[in-house]
Amino acid sequence: MRNAMTHTPLIAACALLLSAATADAQNITGYRYWFDDNVASATTASLAPTPVADAELTLNSAALPPGHHLATIQFRDADGHWGAPWTEHFVQRGTTVNAIEYWFNDDIGGAITASVTPGASPQITAPLNAATLPLGFHTVTVCTIDARGERSVPYTVDFTRNGGAITGYEYWIDEAIADRTPGSIGPAGVVDLIASLPISTTEGEHLFTIRFRDAEEGWSVPLSSTFSFLVGIDEIPGLSNYLLFPNPVSDQLSLRVDATEARSLQLEVLDASGRTVQRLGNWNVSGTAHNTWDASMLVRGSYLLRITSSERSMQLPFVKQ
Repeated sequence: MRNAMTHTPLIAACALLLSAATADAQNITGYRYWFDDNVASATTASLAPTPVADAELTLNSAALPPGHHLATIQFRDADGHWGAPWTEHFVQRGTTVNAIEYWFNDDIGGAITASVTPGASPQITAPLNAATLPLGFHTVTVCTIDARGERSVPYTVDFTRNGGAITGYEYWIDEAIADRTPGSIGPAGVVDLIASLPISTTEGEHLFTIRFRDAEEGWSVPLSSTFSFLVGIDEIPGLSNYLLFPNPVSDQLSLRVDATEARSLQLEVLDASGRTVQRLGNWNVSGTAHNTWDASMLVRGSYLLRITSSERSMQLPFVKQ
């Protein structure tokens, strides 16, 4: 989060996009600015001569006290003539952020103050304590407090309060949530769902959805991904039930097959023109086997995963997103 900085940038669109009004198209060569109508304390700066001044200027307001102020800017042409002054209101803040203040669900009376390492733009890494909130959806509002005690504009975001460590999960295929499969998992556990995923569906594209349960029986938002399933009995004898997951793929592409006998497979990725763009090497399979390959280097587009065994081969289409 950023608190308003002492060196206040003032972008005056109508003042900065100035062009010379004379027939000779005089260049703009400088500007001056002052605060709170105190023209005697004006600061003057030069610009590279230009018929149109299009720039972002920083006006130094470090000496001003916190609060509301006026900033006035005026431009000078090559003949030394000054244009009409332009004035804008702004609020002066402190120089560094010393703390943050936050509250939940618009309950500003329960605001909590937390210290941070002072700085103009400190990184806030300490967790915001939401332990007393019930499970469900909430809002949190945060503002920064500078060295002078000034607060920034509050910033609010939505979040979901979950109930501690993950203890379980459940998943289902397509929209068959009534037939979902449950499972248990510890906080640091790993479940290989590709290896154990039961397939009782038709050939084609399908949707896999999973959600997780925490220690307080709260459920996460469901996460979904599509996959491709092909029976493929005749293409390569002894191989069937090809499951390509996920499809489309972003980073890791997985394939699961059922092999009635041990086989050695060669795999490669072809682009839309049939050109080999990635060789995945050999893969020895037996029974229900699965493997995962890195697809992150592929550019977005359509591809074919070619599987070859002896003199027979087959191709599975997939999309890199």
